[in-house]
Amino acid sequence: MRSLLLAAAFTIFLPVSLTAQRGLGVEELMNDGRPRYIAERLIVVQDPAIDTLISRHILMNASKNGVDGWRIQIYRGGHRTANEDSNKVRARFMDDYPDIPTYRTFDRPNWFKVKVGDFRTREEAAKAFFDIINKYPDAYLIRDVISFKNPGPVK
Repeated sequence: MRSLLLAAAFTIFLPVSLTAQRGLGVEELMNDGRPRYIAERLIVVQDPAIDTLISRHILMNASKNGVDGWRIQIYRGGHRTANEDSNKVRARFMDDYPDIPTYRTFDRPNWFKVKVGDFRTREEAAKAFFDIINKYPDAYLIRDVISFKNPGPVK
């Protein structure tokens, strides 16, 4: 009796459970009731204000002359000789690390800064930072707008 009941339950619930696991895909939901030649296209209906926001975002990014990223600041000085000191620090860094780009900036009222590197992520910057910190103990990571070149397709 028990095996008969188990066999009946197995034959009833197995097909039900298999159809329940299939579910509906995105394509089926998006194209419900459309002919095949139309079903292959995706149609997005949205508020025109979204297009305006996207256009503003693109223009704002284009005006930044770079992308958000990370640099290592190795010098900041606001004293009387900071201009000369920043040039010396930059020249020394360029001798020590010729393959890492350096940037010397002036921020008002009187801060001369030397920043190095163009790192897309904090992890990339940290790799170089742990090497640089040995020679430049006042160095620290900062967020900045970096010059980022698209590497192109991978071959």
